[in-house]
Amino acid sequence: MVAVLIGGIEALALIADKLDLKGGFWGLIGAASDNFGLLGCAVIGLFVVSWLVSLLFYKLKRYDDMPVNLG
Repeated sequence: MVAVLIGGIEALALIADKLDLKGGFWGLIGAASDNFGLLGCAVIGLFVVSWLVSLLFYKLKRYDDMPVNLG
């Protein structure tokens, strides 16, 4: 999903450049395309936050105390 987002932004930025498109939406796409480093940090931050929420949920629901049936 992240690759589709990044690829979509890049594709839209290329289209805007080739067709000389202007406006709010195209400006936003251009700004996102110019700042892929910041976008990458945001994606990493999202992954870290998701991992922390998952860990918190796992601990609060006490899934580590559930019995394991191996056979």
